[in-house]
This record gives sequence, structure tokens and C-alpha cells, in this order.
Amino acid sequence: MDEVIYLLKANNTVNNIGDPIKVLTKIKRFAEKLEIGQKEFYQAAASGLKPEVKFSIWKFEYNNEMYFEYEGKNYKIIKTYLRKMDEKIELTGTSVTNTEVEAYGS
Repeated sequence: MDEVIYLLKANNTVNNIGDPIKVLTKIKRFAEKLEIGQKEFYQAAASGLKPEVKFSIWKFEYNNEMYFEYEGKNYKIIKTYLRKMDEKIELTGTSVTNTEVEAYGS
């Protein structure tokens, strides 16, 4: 686990005048960067998806977040896979715009 990713979580709160708003929180996680296999890539492409990065983290550290940040770039989680042998979960992501992530948090 030699890479750092930030899971992005939308939290409900209120602003200074009492209106409900969502605020994005970055949750730091240590992860192992994995290769996207050729078969996985082509199966995703057939569904209109473009997997770009894949990481594994401990299952208990993942709470169904929809986005993560890696090296300053935002990714949407398009697939998760629970590895039963070591209680880790694989997160496969495709890059998204900052606008999409900001909409998730607002």
C-alpha cells in the first residue's frame, strides 16, 4: 500500500444562514495501485465505460463513496470488487471533471 488516494464523501450540513448544503470531505486512504487487465478493459468498453485506474484498499475503509481523488485528479468509481482472500476491495475509476464532483457535493 504505497499510494495515497482520497475518497470523496458528501456530508449534509447547514450554512451560516441555516440553509441545508452538502460539503465534500476528503478521506485519506493508503492504497495499492493495480493494473487494469485487458479483458476487464474491453468488457468495460463494451458497456461504454473507460476504466483508467484501479486501487485496492481495506474493505472496512470504504463506505460506498462514489468518487476519489488521486494525484490531484478526480475519478468516479465505476466498479468495486471485494477480494475475499484478504478483505480488500478493488476500486476501478474513470476520470471526471471537477464540475461533476462539485455537483455531487452540492
